[in-house]
Amino acid sequence: MKIRYYLAAVVAAVGLLSSASAMAGDELDGKALYESNCSACHGVDGRVSEGGKQLEPFPARNLRAVAPFVERDELRRIITYGIKGTAMEPKKYVLDPLQIEAVIDYIQSFDYQPDLANGKKRFEAVCSKCHGVDGRAQTGVGAKNLVYSKLNLEGIIHTMRYGRPGTLMTSKRHQLSNTDIADIAHYVYSLRYKADPLHGQKLYSKNCKSCHSTPADIKILGNAAVKRTIADLDDRLLDLRIRHGRHIDRAGESVAKLSSDDIQDIIAYMREDTH
Repeated sequence: MKIRYYLAAVVAAVGLLSSASAMAGDELDGKALYESNCSACHGVDGRVSEGGKQLEPFPARNLRAVAPFVERDELRRIITYGIKGTAMEPKKYVLDPLQIEAVIDYIQSFDYQPDLANGKKRFEAVCSKCHGVDGRAQTGVGAKNLVYSKLNLEGIIHTMRYGRPGTLMTSKRHQLSNTDIADIAHYVYSLRYKADPLHGQKLYSKNCKSCHSTPADIKILGNAAVKRTIADLDDRLLDLRIRHGRHIDRAGESVAKLSSDDIQDIIAYMREDTH
């Protein structure tokens, strides 16, 4: 009798453990948690539901477009605390920290195929006034040359969403949809100049080698002397030193004939040679 009771207790305990394990698994099912807590506004696939489109004062955001490019800390903050002034309410009261992480995992698994035609169209409408139609920022307002930018897609999207304090680059998150932001970011990234170090080596040999046999021989003088090597200077400083450095009285005519892309090629070669 005692043996049967003991066995029944063991079976019941195993059942409870299995049930608890299943519940824990369910609780950390990011897809299920997303569908229960987020899909009513953002849609089951992240593309925004019909109800989400009608929200005031701002419609719900297309998560599929930018979530893979938004830092995890930011997604965690938004999900946990919501966004003041919008319909995005805090989820910390219905989801525990592990569940929030599971939702983030699921959201970041979304795939997005950019529409470069839309990106180009929206870039020309919203961004070209400062950055120029070609992205080279020859507009006289001090905007960044996007062709030589080192920002990755995440950096471009963050800059568009939040702007750059103290500059003319203001937040575009209420002016542009997430889809537009993602498409513009991919379009801007496609404009990036891919420097050719082999061409840069030829230009260096023709214009620089008579004084500097190799890039490693170049001495860093002036206020930047505390930075000892070319590797310590960013592209902007190298560009300035090539165009306006102390050697300009000797190489000015040659340098003046170099295009901005030529300078980028020379810098690429210098980076390779001094790596």
